[in-house]
Amino acid sequence: MSSKANILAVAQAKQQHPANSDQAKTIEPVHKTYKFPTPQDDEPTLWPEIRTIIETSIRDNPRNRQVELGPSELGTDSLHTLAAKLAGWPQQQSVGWLPYIGTAVHAQFEQLFPTLNPQGFDEDREGKRFETEKRVTVGHLNGLYGGYKVSGSIDLYDRKNATTIDWKIVGQTTLCNVKANGISQQYAVQASLYGLGLANEEQPISRSAIYFLPRNSVSLNDALPWEHQWDPQPGKWALARAQLTVNIMDIIEQSDGPEVRDAWISLLPPSPTHDFSDGTWPDDDPLGINEPNTSLVPDKWKQLIPLLEATYPNK
Repeated sequence: MSSKANILAVAQAKQQHPANSDQAKTIEPVHKTYKFPTPQDDEPTLWPEIRTIIETSIRDNPRNRQVELGPSELGTDSLHTLAAKLAGWPQQQSVGWLPYIGTAVHAQFEQLFPTLNPQGFDEDREGKRFETEKRVTVGHLNGLYGGYKVSGSIDLYDRKNATTIDWKIVGQTTLCNVKANGISQQYAVQASLYGLGLANEEQPISRSAIYFLPRNSVSLNDALPWEHQWDPQPGKWALARAQLTVNIMDIIEQSDGPEVRDAWISLLPPSPTHDFSDGTWPDDDPLGINEPNTSLVPDKWKQLIPLLEATYPNK
């Protein structure tokens, strides 16, 4: 067949079977994509055990088993949570997965920064720039049953720059809120208290830093660093407020017993903003089944409530 005949044959074939015909549209693909199983296709049998192991580890983490108040809690704007914690009330909290992510990041940084220090024997660590999880005592609280040191761990102490650094692994909501409104009272008091702890040891302290690291971003481009001149006053205020709360509760207990003291605590307001501990105490009963009998509290004790400041005064 000639070349001309071949061209004519191809043209006739296209007319009989056009590419955009309905017949062409219904041609089934030769290869079908395989559909892999979904989590709903097979009941997991190993996961319940694995989940229990993970949640038990989270629950037993020292950060979650702390009973006494530390620097991270003294700045709360929930007077109810502050008093309940000082009174030693039991807390009902679910296993927190998001805080555990933060704990895991802290653990990585705890290993990273010491490797940047000069190597060699340095018993007093005076020659080391970075110190992770540095324990400091920020103050003391004394009450009816004795007293205890208020201590905590600084995530990272930069001795060269006399700066405390605190890591906050947060979601987008917190990042936006910090950017718009500044850091929370609780974070500001925590940073102030860490500086007081260093000052108590006569260690150099001039600046406080809180680095808000994005939990859900693909890079640190969305990180929000906060650095400020160290201010000891918020920490001193928080310690004085906690001691005043202890003193009032001790007076009530000595006069009318622990039941009236606990009823008085139930009268204290929760956070006007947000505190994760609100809603975890024995008197936080949305159904009202175990509602405390606040009528037990005499007016003379109720009149003491305004003495406690929920928020740091604007002077």
